Formats: sequence, structure tokens, C-alpha cells
Amino acid sequence: MNRNAILSGNTRQYISITDCDMLEIIEKLLPYYKSFNRLVNDALQYGLPMLLKSKLGDQVRLEEEQRPQAIEVKTVSDERIAEMVKLLQEIVMNTTISKSIVCSLFNAKSAELKGKPIPAEKFDSGAMRDTPTCLTKYEVDMLNAMDDD
Repeated sequence: MNRNAILSGNTRQYISITDCDMLEIIEKLLPYYKSFNRLVNDALQYGLPMLLKSKLGDQVRLEEEQRPQAIEVKTVSDERIAEMVKLLQEIVMNTTISKSIVCSLFNAKSAELKGKPIPAEKFDSGAMRDTPTCLTKYEVDMLNAMDDD
């Protein structure tokens, strides 16, 4: 088989899979791939070097040491990405609520220490949820640092 024909995409090879166990494995793996072709190419990438080692033994090890290893790329299904986004949104929501409660408690305690009475309605309505002035600059600096990364 001509290497240039393979690289240019002008060659096709067909296979017949007759082992039912292998077909079941392929069915389980297929949702993780965009196409059957990619799945089979990955399977060959994993399996052919082992088959070659079993046939040729030490000769292959010397050649492999000189050849750079391929980078493994894994794909994530759209359903998994949607689930991760939903969980991240829930984390952001819970963090926002926690921050609001902590800021309200901080501001209430600060007012109490200054001898200023705070109406319960103001506390209950969330009117005191703003980040304390002493932490605002720190918060902005940290957000900017995250944007730079």
C-alpha cells in the first residue's frame, strides 16, 4: 500500500467484524466518538503496537524509543458538557447566596459595633448584602487576576 495514497485519503480499507463481543464493545464506545471511523482508528492506535510487539519482540522496542508518542485526545459528549455547565451554574448560585449572607452578617455586626441599630426588615430584605468596603478592592483585584489567567 502506498503511503502517499493513504495520507492523501485516496485509499480505503474495509473490515468485517464477526466477533459479537467486539461488536458489543464497539456499541458501548460509539457514543464517545463522532464517527465509527474515529473509533476504529483509536482502537488500531492502541492495539497495533501491542500486536507488533507480540510478533516482533525486541525489534519494535528499539524503534519505539526513537519515535515520539502520539497524544491521546478524548472527547466529551454534549450531554456530559450540559451536565457540567448545570452543576457549575448551581455552584455559582450557591456561592452568590453564601456571599450575600456572609456580607449581610458582616455589615450587621459592623453596624452593631458602631452602636447603630439595624431594623430587622432591612436585614431580612437583603439590603445589607453588599460586599464590605474593606473587601471591595481585594475582590476587584482577584477578579482581574482571574481574567489575566
